[in-house]
Amino acid sequence: MDTPRDLPAVLYKYMPAERSAIFDNWLIRFTQPKALNDPFEMRPHIAGYSTPDEVREIATRRWEEHARERYDLMSRERTAHGEPLPFDVFRARIEHHRMSQIEAALLHAPEHNAAMAAHIDALMNKRIGVLSLCEHADSLLMWPHYGDSHRGFVIAFDTSAPFFHQATPPAHVNASPEEAAQFAEEYGRLRYIRYREERPSVVVTDMSFDTLMTKGKAWEYEGEWRMLMPPDYADVKLPPHQGLPVCLFAVPPSSVKTVLLGCNADDDLLDRALTLRTRPETQHIGIAKARVDEQHFRLHFEAVQ
Repeated sequence: MDTPRDLPAVLYKYMPAERSAIFDNWLIRFTQPKALNDPFEMRPHIAGYSTPDEVREIATRRWEEHARERYDLMSRERTAHGEPLPFDVFRARIEHHRMSQIEAALLHAPEHNAAMAAHIDALMNKRIGVLSLCEHADSLLMWPHYGDSHRGFVIAFDTSAPFFHQATPPAHVNASPEEAAQFAEEYGRLRYIRYREERPSVVVTDMSFDTLMTKGKAWEYEGEWRMLMPPDYADVKLPPHQGLPVCLFAVPPSSVKTVLLGCNADDDLLDRALTLRTRPETQHIGIAKARVDEQHFRLHFEAVQ
């Protein structure tokens, strides 16, 4: 069982230099699972619709419903006295088929798993956008993988900012009471990712958003926390890329503490970052640049004057 983790005071978003437009519009993408770089993202193994006992109970209930439907279709059948055949008599006549038909339904149940998994995938991409943040700004793997080989930048977010503690849907969304309740339960907050050697295996009736917060052990270097938002709640939607709309959410500049430039960042990116000092809403944001340690595999960040 996992030990609960305290939310770090600061979390980091690695970005390539080409995304420096964020310094002007403060729009950030919440990415659908299919558009992320892990093919197992939010895709646990679907072991079935429910537990074996629950599936048996469902199959039994459906058999009873089917028996009633058959009876209704045959209700014109009469006894020797011309009276309708009572349902309990009809049911007794087909009772000997009941267990074999239920067992056959159970035997074929796994055949539906792939279709259920595909349906769940489609549902996830419609209902979930992910903002991925990292615990560390000096990761020697994150910089090349997500920071454009140290040519990009990292945004340091203050996790106490209201943006990361949203209990209600954004003001521009006309959410129903049911949607507002689900938002309060599942969206608008930061959660940490668990890393496992084994892929989670679940039945549909036991799935929860927490189930989706598990990644393979190989991704542990990311130290990821993520926030979920419904794609339909985006402030801006750009045309589809790889079949999915690009959903951008407005992040208040007040939630940003520092912009960290990579050690290979060029002067153009530095100049873009320095424009933050010219605007009242971003003057508080610190600017620093990474420097390679002369002796160790380590990065240092030095404030830009």
